[in-house]
Amino acid sequence: MKHAVTRPLRLGDILHDKLADKSIPSDEHNSRLKQALATIEQHIKHAKSDDDLVAAINLLTPFPVPVQYDNRRLNLITALFCAASAITAVILLLIEVETDYLLAPSAAMIITLVTYAGMRLHRKTGLSKLSRKIEYLTGLFDYGLQHIAINSKGKAREYGNRFRAFQLGDYSREIRSLLRGSYDGTDHSFSYEYYHFHYVNQRIETYTTTDSKGNVRVRTRTVYDHFDRYGFIVPFKFAKQLRISEGRLGFFSPKWKSSSVSFNKNFNVETANEFEAAKFLTPKILVEIESAGAALRGLDMEFNSLGELCFSFDNSNTLASQNAGSLANPAAFAKHISGHNVRANLDAALAFIHTLLKYSDNNFEQKQGG
Repeated sequence: MKHAVTRPLRLGDILHDKLADKSIPSDEHNSRLKQALATIEQHIKHAKSDDDLVAAINLLTPFPVPVQYDNRRLNLITALFCAASAITAVILLLIEVETDYLLAPSAAMIITLVTYAGMRLHRKTGLSKLSRKIEYLTGLFDYGLQHIAINSKGKAREYGNRFRAFQLGDYSREIRSLLRGSYDGTDHSFSYEYYHFHYVNQRIETYTTTDSKGNVRVRTRTVYDHFDRYGFIVPFKFAKQLRISEGRLGFFSPKWKSSSVSFNKNFNVETANEFEAAKFLTPKILVEIESAGAALRGLDMEFNSLGELCFSFDNSNTLASQNAGSLANPAAFAKHISGHNVRANLDAALAFIHTLLKYSDNNFEQKQGG
């Protein structure tokens, strides 16, 4: 006699059946979703690959799609509080009390609505932030990038000893994140560091105040202006002691002009050796730099005496994904994460660096000529 094979009933199966039923209490659904998201948060902290991320995402498969908090109870409680406040205000108006007494129900309604909006926003952004964190991590895995543990201020000082680009900020400087990766191109391969540099300028601002008697007073306050820069540091032996920037360079620094009017209009060049600058900044390189400058804000390229290039800019979206998914649809998101997710801006930046290496390498020119 054949016996039917049964598999153990998993918690996920029970949860799926319960959540598919709209009769499940709102607070129970929200409690389980909150716990699931907290578990996913812990899982991705230790993730080493896309497979680990997919396993974490799959913890949400028991929930109905779209995965979201159930706001029915929150909506009902908010509606009841607002209704009670409105009724109280109407009653007070009917009995013709002083208008000051209307402040209490009005304040209660405002506080209720603000709290309601805050809770809805918190629930929505919490799911979205976790989705973006997973999207960020899959980008690191897909491109072989590793987080480097650093002393943020100490690293900024170290970079500042090597590049003037890190000497910005008269109040504070720090490297907020540092990634390390490598790029294998058709003609050149190189390692690189990708950083987020934050600096602060301090200034004294003067302003005026007027009191109830019309007296005007001049006051001062300290203002802190925050700025962020992003960029790559790569080995580069084909140019040294050369800086190309969309921003202003040192006032008394020797300048070099190219034969390109458009390049001279958009970029300033500072060099310790005009002959070496002319040798490196060929028409092809000038075109590539102009193209990069059109796509990036505040482009700055600094080749130091150690054979290193610091290529920096204001844009913060280097690691952004063009087709970001969401935990709201776990199955689709897991499929998205399991594949290679292109970071177009990162690809473009690395390809630009590769082009600089390619067209400033004399060996490459000899190969082409041969």
